[in-house]
Amino acid sequence: MHPLAEELNEIIKKGNLHIYEMLSELGKKLYFPKGILSQSGEAKKSAHKYNATVGIATEGDQPMYLPSAFRCFNELLPKELFVYAPASGIPRLREKWTEKMIQENPSLKNKSFSTPVITNALTHGLSIVADLFTNPHDKLILPDKIWGNYKLIFGVRKEVDIEYYPFYDEKNGFNVIGFQETLEKCSSTGKLIILLNFPNNPTGYSISKTEAQKIVEILQEIAKNGCKIIPILDDAYFGLFYKEETLKESLFGSLANLDKRLLAIKIDGATKEEFVWGFRVGFITVASADTPNEVYTALEKKIMGAI
Repeated sequence: MHPLAEELNEIIKKGNLHIYEMLSELGKKLYFPKGILSQSGEAKKSAHKYNATVGIATEGDQPMYLPSAFRCFNELLPKELFVYAPASGIPRLREKWTEKMIQENPSLKNKSFSTPVITNALTHGLSIVADLFTNPHDKLILPDKIWGNYKLIFGVRKEVDIEYYPFYDEKNGFNVIGFQETLEKCSSTGKLIILLNFPNNPTGYSISKTEAQKIVEILQEIAKNGCKIIPILDDAYFGLFYKEETLKESLFGSLANLDKRLLAIKIDGATKEEFVWGFRVGFITVASADTPNEVYTALEKKIMGAI
């Protein structure tokens, strides 16, 4: 294993051993190399007098560009448009998305979580999470009403074993009992990946505040009993909440610092929230209980390595 990967693993082990044990075999091997990308990022932060980095052709104090590529932009400068972004994404955008998350998810206030890493939309984010945290035959818990690409991302690519539960109960609400029974049945494996998508694709169903609280309690109980839990919150349709009783924020806020054996992962993006479908901008954010920032930084570097 590469020394940089071993270094990241030791940081994660020291900060939260359960998270290290959640990593896939690939996830344990991932690291961000100290090469051109890393050095360029460090230079942008710390060096302001001379630019000795390579990879971008410059003219004067800005990157070279084609007028045909620039003419569509009115307010941005060439050096804001054409230079490489860091592997984790433009820092200012990551900061603004963090502010947006806290504003729209009051449960996140005063909780610790990672700075969002930018991905090539949500599907890319899901694929990265699958790479970092799933081995063949790990258990993935899904409802029977899903976006079909979950099977491709997790089942075909990563060869996980998918366990389904009926999405609706007899009153056409979220099937809390079926959800709980499926988790309890599979928890003997010691590790569960649970994908929660609200509003749900394809049904459009959004959970109520009461249903949300029950989901949180179930996950907390399973984690307290010794099973490592990875709830993945696919928030692709976040904000499409229309009923009074509907939970108006992501479950990520309630799960963020719930238990050291629970690593909540939020996958979201501008695609549908900001009506920019073709921009392909997504984010990965993670949180666990009693977990130092060094662990989040180490996970960020593994995510950057996967990107």
